[in-house]
Amino acid sequence: MSLGPQALTEAAGILIGAREAVEQIAALPAECRPADVADGYAIADRVTEMLDYPVSGWKIGCTAIDQQRALGVDEPFSGRLYAPLVQSSPAIYSGSAFAMRGIEVEFAFRFARDVPPRATSYTVDEVADAVATLHPGIEIVCSRFQNWLQIGVPNLTADNGVNGGFVFGPGDADWRGRNLAAHRATLTLDGKQIAEGIGERVLGNPLNALTWLANHLSVRKIGLKADDVVTTGTCLGIHFVEPGAELLADFGDLGTVELRFTS
Repeated sequence: MSLGPQALTEAAGILIGAREAVEQIAALPAECRPADVADGYAIADRVTEMLDYPVSGWKIGCTAIDQQRALGVDEPFSGRLYAPLVQSSPAIYSGSAFAMRGIEVEFAFRFARDVPPRATSYTVDEVADAVATLHPGIEIVCSRFQNWLQIGVPNLTADNGVNGGFVFGPGDADWRGRNLAAHRATLTLDGKQIAEGIGERVLGNPLNALTWLANHLSVRKIGLKADDVVTTGTCLGIHFVEPGAELLADFGDLGTVELRFTS
């Protein structure tokens, strides 16, 4: 049975309290704990209503096969990008504003026009045609749960897909000729390269992840809006950093993204 309105509000209030206190909780109480991803998304929707933050777009999580296997799922999940937590590069965030600071290097897209809900699925070509620009990006992953990798996907969806923030680099309007599956990106921490990866890690191609989201939101009767930014999942894993860290994501001729956490 789906959670009722009172349980959704209780769960959302607890997650908002953890967010505002910069704390992590062990679990939601049994009476308001999501039993499935539908409950999780319903809680996330209520969190958004209660926070009343403007939304800049969406994040997609779990777009790598190894991540899906680790979490025991066979598809990604989504969360909203709240406008107050989104910055353009170079960006500075307070290191103490996050209970955890997971860094993911990602391809992001900004939409030129709406992709509204409809009865039939969107194709990759249809979704790509609605995109204006491609951007390099860094997602800051931050969960309100202590054991977030063991808590289960329903709780991760309730926790807004564990998004903590997002930084985007310059946009490329002529991106359609790029081979995104083969496009390489690197991550440098405090001047030392610590990881590299390619777009193929993201469901074979970041456009596949973008199309998944368009259809996922269509089923949920939400849809994508013109000017929405969508970040499509890490192409080189997740890396945890401390306050004071300085990060650079380098996408070659696509551009770079700079992020610094204050101490």
